Amino acid sequence: MITKMWVRFSLRLGVFKNIFARGIWPRTVTIAFVSCSAFAWAQPGLVAVTDCGPASFPVTCTIPATGSGHLLVVGWQGAAGSNTSTTISSIADNGGNSYVKAARAIDTGDNTAVELWYAQNSAANATSVTISPSANVSRAGAVIWEFSGVSSSAALDQTAALNSQAASATVSGGTVTTAAANDVVVSIAVVANAVTGISSPFVDDSALMSNGWAHAVVSAAGSYGAQWNQSSAGTYAAATASFKAVSIGGSFSPCDVNKDGAVNSSDVTAAVNLVLSPPATCPTTITGAGSCNAAVVQRVIAASLPGGTCHPVVLNWTASTSPSVAGYNVYRSLTSGSGYAKLNSALINGTTYTDATSQPGQTYYYVATAVDSSGNESSYSNPPAVAGIPSP
Repeated sequence: MITKMWVRFSLRLGVFKNIFARGIWPRTVTIAFVSCSAFAWAQPGLVAVTDCGPASFPVTCTIPATGSGHLLVVGWQGAAGSNTSTTISSIADNGGNSYVKAARAIDTGDNTAVELWYAQNSAANATSVTISPSANVSRAGAVIWEFSGVSSSAALDQTAALNSQAASATVSGGTVTTAAANDVVVSIAVVANAVTGISSPFVDDSALMSNGWAHAVVSAAGSYGAQWNQSSAGTYAAATASFKAVSIGGSFSPCDVNKDGAVNSSDVTAAVNLVLSPPATCPTTITGAGSCNAAVVQRVIAASLPGGTCHPVVLNWTASTSPSVAGYNVYRSLTSGSGYAKLNSALINGTTYTDATSQPGQTYYYVATAVDSSGNESSYSNPPAVAGIPSP
């Protein structure tokens, strides 16, 4: 038979720790959980960036398969001497995404132009983008960005264009004033010589044709503009556009990695991909789970299960010293001392259990029992461990 063991818990930094125990029950039981906090805006992240060119345009560029609900941004520059009147007539991809021009700038000194286009709420699995200018250009280039966590409707926030800038060793991408935190700002500059550096928070994503191709995810509303150095003073043109983060409000699950309104296997795949190829800025907003790491994947897996949640409670204990113990059961209730329901369908052979069905805003009371090889079950541990789940 299995005798009863008393377990007393105390709460410290979200971890319940055993103070004393006696008998042949598990001598310690710890219950730890990491909360998910609500955010007003998602944290956008760079998914992919692809160079295309130098090449003769029109041209079809190959890109990594796009995700669903993302933002695609195309930056294009004509070759020096290609004529400032040349513009992009259309951009299309094999996923059926619709591209719209955001900004355009020209440099009459170098007789060239730059343009920024974008497609919001992308369809999945587009793998090629066709860029068609109004006239053939023998040597031009494009950079294609993909971002997650950006608004799927009315994504464009602000734009700026700098035309025919005087010769300078410092190149400005133009300043935009963002409407909210976590805007994605994309800036491109075509220069007479070559860019040699860029100022924070911008990251130079490409050195294509020695020009500037940069982005930033800004931490607060305000004025932002990329600043490069030029290897030798020359004229230039630049274009910048900012895009709004998706508004997620208090009811949006942080475990919805692809921001499609549901937590499922697609989010698990997206979380795994974030671990395998971490972006410069992690797009997940799962508080306490670190950045794009295995902890995030575990949280998303728990949330994707039937009845799962982004607020799992993890229980761990030390094995009983009794040789007759066959396993353990874990029970949960919304009321201390009564109404306990068993959570596990089969005996727990190990010393850990994850309650993936805990819901935000609830307070749960957990108890454990030990079961011997004859099927005899001990009484509930006492007092129960208490887990208060944040909301949402």
